[in-house]
Amino acid sequence: MIHNILWTGGWDSTFRVLDVVLNKQETVQPFYVLDRRRKSTAMELKTMEQIKAMMQQSDPEAGKHIRETITIERTGIPVHDEITRQYHELASRAHLGDQHDWLARYTEFLKLDDLELSIHEDDNVMNFIKHDVVLKERDNDSYYQMTDSLSDTALKLFSRYRFPLLHMTKLDMGAAAEKSGFRHMMEQTWFCHNPTKGGRACGLCNPCQYTREEGLGRRVPVPNAADKAKFMMWQGYKRGIGKFKRLVEANR
Repeated sequence: MIHNILWTGGWDSTFRVLDVVLNKQETVQPFYVLDRRRKSTAMELKTMEQIKAMMQQSDPEAGKHIRETITIERTGIPVHDEITRQYHELASRAHLGDQHDWLARYTEFLKLDDLELSIHEDDNVMNFIKHDVVLKERDNDSYYQMTDSLSDTALKLFSRYRFPLLHMTKLDMGAAAEKSGFRHMMEQTWFCHNPTKGGRACGLCNPCQYTREEGLGRRVPVPNAADKAKFMMWQGYKRGIGKFKRLVEANR
């Protein structure tokens, strides 16, 4: 069995990779989208290589169960007007990160109907899909996927995914990892989108805040005044670049 998993080096997707490789002894085909807008890209790639090495050290057979990561540049993902329309329709109702636009376009481009997305119980995506998923079970594994009869056509945005962690919280994953003996590998995962020059999490970006809110605040450093000032400057810079790009697009 081959599991196509979107792996970012974060807590949730890493738990799924480790569970499949070390517990289920099944094969993982990782996928990763290079988003050059994020300062964390290098840290995510480094983290995944480090965790691969730790898996190999823990179980010499692990290398046979994880394939080379398939990557694509975010800017190389083809446009798809209908998918982007679906994304904007949902995002107009509640917060939904723009990665759900280009990830859906990516799965459509690959014609991939079984990409595992590590959406979990506390994730904001859960609020969109919780009434439109069905549980699928096979042998020693289970996952959720979208029903055939969706309550809202915009939810087709998520129709190509499998959701194996939908029933779990981050704390549940930590407890399961402890029981399985790979909690130390989970502690190497990366979550911050705005790492400091010293390679620490910033403590201020959205993923840092979500990590803190979902029970793993011990992993998030408390930012000082200088950190907060740098973060605000960076956010202002990004907003300025975004406005400039929208202005250029509007005048083409």
